[in-house]
Amino acid sequence: MPTVKSARQWMMVGALLSATLLAGCVPVGSVAPSAAPATEEPNQAGASEPSQPDEIGAAHPFPHITSCDQIAAVAADDVAGMPLDKEGSYVEQDSISCVWQPTEEDISALTDIRMFTVTITADTSDVPDPAVAEQYGIKGYFTDPRLDARGGVGLWLDTGSAPVDGGSGTVVVPGVHVQIGGGRWGQDSQLGKDKLVTLALQLLDM
Repeated sequence: MPTVKSARQWMMVGALLSATLLAGCVPVGSVAPSAAPATEEPNQAGASEPSQPDEIGAAHPFPHITSCDQIAAVAADDVAGMPLDKEGSYVEQDSISCVWQPTEEDISALTDIRMFTVTITADTSDVPDPAVAEQYGIKGYFTDPRLDARGGVGLWLDTGSAPVDGGSGTVVVPGVHVQIGGGRWGQDSQLGKDKLVTLALQLLDM
């Protein structure tokens, strides 16, 4: 029977593992060489199709976010009742990371353990092609009409097998990556692909 302390340690390990896996998958360094030529034809086709937004392929500006409070306002339902972990959060010019989780004093049962994280980074690497990535055995990329309109894709990692059920994902648009993760002990996470895209686009538009 795990203790609250050991469960909290598992939670942090799970969060770090998810972040590590996503950090390794998002850039897809091994995929980029093959994906680069594939982007030339779509761009040329897009130029001849007036229905395509002009900004496709252009770098998205980094959002004007100066505090984690701005992110909390967008994800109010997800961070409700949890204080910001100031030691684990930071706001810089081209990188933002905000972590919300109960303090140790607030955890009296395993079901009190939960976490919500948002990390936004400037990144000029190529947007991965889901089809090419799958050829390399990299699964988890998905498309969404809202992301198609911005020349982006999504990446989803299900952590349902971890002690803290949930998931985390990354929205990749030209110039910016938005990684969001959420988990609750023994409960399904409120975060899913649809909500990931919704929150990420709201943050990108700030």
